[in-house]
Amino acid sequence: MTKNRAAIELVFAGVLWGFGFAATVWAMQAFTPTETLVYRFIAATVIGEIIYLVVKGPALRSAKEDFLRALPAGAILGTMLLLQAIGLKYTTATKSGFITSLYVILVPLFNAWFFKSPNHWRNYALAAVALLGTFILMDADLAGVNTGDLWTVACSILAAFHIIYIGKVSTKVGNAFRFNNFQSFWSLVVLTPLLFFQDSITWKVTNMEAWAGVLALGLGSSIVAFYLQVRTQRILTDTTASMLFLLESPFAALFGFLLLQERLSLFQTAGAVVIMIASILQILWDPSSKTTGKPQEQ
Repeated sequence: MTKNRAAIELVFAGVLWGFGFAATVWAMQAFTPTETLVYRFIAATVIGEIIYLVVKGPALRSAKEDFLRALPAGAILGTMLLLQAIGLKYTTATKSGFITSLYVILVPLFNAWFFKSPNHWRNYALAAVALLGTFILMDADLAGVNTGDLWTVACSILAAFHIIYIGKVSTKVGNAFRFNNFQSFWSLVVLTPLLFFQDSITWKVTNMEAWAGVLALGLGSSIVAFYLQVRTQRILTDTTASMLFLLESPFAALFGFLLLQERLSLFQTAGAVVIMIASILQILWDPSSKTTGKPQEQ
């Protein structure tokens, strides 16, 4: 896979994640945040594994290693998405997309602070430009910060660690698709016990839009988009990947406009354009890739 193809695939993942904000709002018309995620990861684990077995067969050679490597990723992912879902109960999909995108600053900082990774000043400059774009996308108004916004900030911190972890293990993964299935399974393991802290568990729902939201999250955001993340982070650096992930913010705003009646002004649209320009420049200016030590897909 070339760097450009990896970038295109990750942009498509951003489209799916952007739609996922609207899908989460749909799902939570009938389900709690925990229920939404548990049902999402049931769908992702079961359907994803069926697809893998039909296409590849059992292929057990790398299964144990990928299963264990996926545990930290799944635990971080499940917790991260729970915080984001809780936040979406109190804030808009557009605002949630902006706040989540703070990981674009946190990824290079955490890599430098905790893992002593080198960073070029240009990465920080482009990240600042991209965040300026997201600020414009938010109509340059952060007044009225609420509880949901704070939950989403915590989500952003975990998102940064998830990107870094995937970046470190992606070149060691035997099969990216199955690793993602295992990641979904571990997310499910982490989240399922939380159901029993609820007064009741909702599962018999006639609201088809809520179920459509769950399936969109399970199939699109989890099976396809997170698979593409694992696959493309074999090639792209963590910083470049995080910049491309930032595109989920304008896509979240777009789907919020189309599906949730969250309107964008011309000024906000300009912010989305700024984000896209910064992301493209990051790809063009970052010549580095991770092409050594890549195992064969099994």
